[in-house]
Amino acid sequence: MTQPAPPHSSPPDSSRPRHGPLRYLAGALSSGLFAVLSWSVARRLVIHFTLHPPHYSKPVAQSIAVGLKTILVGASFLAVFSFSLIAVGLFLLLVQALLPSPGGQP
Repeated sequence: MTQPAPPHSSPPDSSRPRHGPLRYLAGALSSGLFAVLSWSVARRLVIHFTLHPPHYSKPVAQSIAVGLKTILVGASFLAVFSFSLIAVGLFLLLVQALLPSPGGQP
């Protein structure tokens, strides 16, 4: 036995507005800004760790310091890559939304 749909839910409506080009542009610009900020942080981390390498007398402490440095630099470059990829993808969606669709359908 099937349950009837609740009265407050509506069937999917094809006339509902989709995400428009302005949203894609705003998303691409904000993600691009985050990518630039992430690049700045990653660059500063690399410069800092290059000028101030960890030096500890205990091998365990040295190993932990090098591991932490690797994680910080890797995570910062992962953020750069992720935000850049998102920005490029949203920009391509913007271009697709601005081009006329084949067949004349919206």
